[in-house]
Amino acid sequence: MDYRCLIAVPLAALALSASSAESYRVPAGWQAGASSSWPASTTYLLGVAPESDKPGERTLTVQSVGKRQASELGAVWQSVVGYSGKRVRVSAQVKAAGTDGWAGLVVRDSFLPLYLLPVHDSGDVPRTSASSAACADWCTVSAVADIPSDGMGAATVGVALIGNGQVWARGLRLETVSADVPLTGAPFAAPQTAALRAQMEQKRLAQAAQPTPPSNLDLH
Repeated sequence: MDYRCLIAVPLAALALSASSAESYRVPAGWQAGASSSWPASTTYLLGVAPESDKPGERTLTVQSVGKRQASELGAVWQSVVGYSGKRVRVSAQVKAAGTDGWAGLVVRDSFLPLYLLPVHDSGDVPRTSASSAACADWCTVSAVADIPSDGMGAATVGVALIGNGQVWARGLRLETVSADVPLTGAPFAAPQTAALRAQMEQKRLAQAAQPTPPSNLDLH
């Protein structure tokens, strides 16, 4: 089935508030969001590429505006259910330009929005993910992942950009495949996740070495 036939599950997407960026149309059933680093605002254009917005030509795009940090991420995605214990493959024609981080196609389990990196090892975070990088010109890529057999069998699929540049995706498909189809061995945003975990650990150790003194014990 193509992306228009995917079953959408509502998600609370991050509202984009970048005054320097216009809004692209997010198609029905899809979500769009991006991370941001304080104090800079989130600045990504997300949705249907305006030049492609006509029947038979519609293309999803994520485009950075201004200078984005290497850890910032924008994505357009949707979540589906009913894939418990199944191996799924998302495929599309994808291309990217001007990227300095990563851009491509993503599939992972759970309802977690794609702009959130899986930095924790417990709680409601994805346990499996797969990604496939875009080409400099249109090429067909796919990402294959197993969806755990517990829960609702949720899978989140979409297109993402980390850092700067622009990525486009068209002709998206999601399908179940047999066990003899190899899993994609590239977890989504693995280097960025590892770097963020290291930063968090350094911060934790620094805070542990310098305990915060109590304040206002006299209750003034």
